[in-house]
Amino acid sequence: MLKVSENSQYITISGNDYRLILERSGISCDLKLKRSSQQYRFFSGGACNADGQRDLISEMQPWQSRQATPECLTYSRKCRSTLWQKKEFVVLCRPESIEFFFRLQGQNRAITEVRFFRGIYQGSEFGFAGQYDEIYNTAVNFQERHYYHPCDSFRISFGNVLTNIVGGQALASPCHCLGLLTRDEKRCLVAGLAAALGQYRWDDFIWNPEVEVNPTGYHGDAHLAGGFALDYGGKEKINGEWESPRLLLTVATSRKQILPTYLQCCYQQGYLNEPQPRAIEKWWREPIYCTWHDQVALGYKDTTDYTRLEPPLMQDFCTEKYVDEWLDTLERNHCQPGTVILDDKWQSRKNAADPDPKKWPDFRGWVERCHQRGIRVFLWNAAWDKEGLPDDECITRNGQPVAADITNPKYEKRFREMIRRYFSDAPDCLNADGLKLDGLLGLPTGAGLQNYSRLWGLELQRYYLQVLYSEAKKHKKSACISTFAANPYLADYSDMVRIADMYTHRLTTRQTMLRRAEIYQQTMPHTLLDTDGQFGHHLFDDYRHELEIQADIGIPCIYNAQWLRRSRMYQPVVFTTLTKKDYQEIARVFKQYRTRLENQE
Repeated sequence: MLKVSENSQYITISGNDYRLILERSGISCDLKLKRSSQQYRFFSGGACNADGQRDLISEMQPWQSRQATPECLTYSRKCRSTLWQKKEFVVLCRPESIEFFFRLQGQNRAITEVRFFRGIYQGSEFGFAGQYDEIYNTAVNFQERHYYHPCDSFRISFGNVLTNIVGGQALASPCHCLGLLTRDEKRCLVAGLAAALGQYRWDDFIWNPEVEVNPTGYHGDAHLAGGFALDYGGKEKINGEWESPRLLLTVATSRKQILPTYLQCCYQQGYLNEPQPRAIEKWWREPIYCTWHDQVALGYKDTTDYTRLEPPLMQDFCTEKYVDEWLDTLERNHCQPGTVILDDKWQSRKNAADPDPKKWPDFRGWVERCHQRGIRVFLWNAAWDKEGLPDDECITRNGQPVAADITNPKYEKRFREMIRRYFSDAPDCLNADGLKLDGLLGLPTGAGLQNYSRLWGLELQRYYLQVLYSEAKKHKKSACISTFAANPYLADYSDMVRIADMYTHRLTTRQTMLRRAEIYQQTMPHTLLDTDGQFGHHLFDDYRHELEIQADIGIPCIYNAQWLRRSRMYQPVVFTTLTKKDYQEIARVFKQYRTRLENQE
């Protein structure tokens, strides 16, 4: 239940875990977390920049009550803007959460950035401050960095971010959610973006966008104003009335609850559909072998120079000859997998279903032989890759092709035919069993992009997966689609998710693996987890212990059947083969895992 008190100066709204104070005619808001020392003060407005121009505010009218129910209070204030015919800043209070958003009216405006609690009013810039000392990023990255200083600036992208401060996102299209906290308390302020289904069209969620009017001119002050922003890159056109996505604030009881708390709010208010249990084929749970690290090892077999720029192509070793050798080795050592993943690059072109005839003289026959020995076959594919495509089937950036355009009917037709040939058992097809979809981080984001339908952001990623999934299931209902997306908005189109590349500074990947598994449990709870075992970044002795963890949290997966290449930057490469003891350990874990599956039936 909400409680409201009003006087001539302030409107105070109290929810279950917060108290929000609006200055009737002033420009500030105060937010206090109950049962906590945390409190925040921020500008009661923001900026909706467009067409390369700043949204400057010259006047802000007093707060007005728009509507009220016992479970929802709405207040708004009108702002006089240099860019918009009408601009209104709205706050919606519920017992468990607060939502902020803009209502705009304009003609032929291209939104670049929407800023919450950061704006320029009468020539001065105002922002967001408070009693907190850390920002927690729920999107995992290769630097294994979760905590940030309030003066840092970083972004979470539906595509990829390669900035030093983030270090490259590890999982595709993560939730746009972060937490604000103090190190001596468990309770946290949760901040995330939400929108009506079908409107997740922006690229990035930004913490602490750069100051536009630096009062001191000192470079170190460029990130001292706090606040939140979402980046459209100029791809969202406004003609008439428009409502922005919502900045959702709520309170979590601990750091581990930041993402689940945000998601629960989104589910309750209909901003996301909660993932539901699904039918699972028995064979999907079988142990997995992926060929990639055997391929990588052979690419560097004849050198110890990690920095060599032109090793033999790892793709050259995804051949019938080598894969048969690796599968035979595993079977001989009692480590036969239930699934083999043919990694990059079994095909002649990435946007075709034509196996490279030099590598695979009889690809369909090879698939059938795998089926006869009890092994299912996954094919590797790189999402968004433009290899082999004419320019008119590509997304362009400033006129140059950069990615496949799934919204273009010509490419969608080509793509659907490719997926049909992957999975159909017709004579001209491959009769494969599953797909390892790589490259989802290649979702095009940023400025200067053009595609056929003007669909962007998470909606574009979702459409790609929807087309792929529906076409695969049309031709083989049991086909398994494996992605590394970590967002419930994409859950309907993933049968399996992968831990993904474990480029980590840690000596072992144990904590990396467990953290990503936790993220998947929160975002994709009914989707199988491929633990995506990769030996190349650590010693195998350590991995023996981690293999058991794999079997506890998901499907055990090995990337090496024969060859091991272990290296650190600027260190000599250690090139070896698996030992008898190594095979014994893999066999033991596989056997125990399969016994456990049988007992669960």
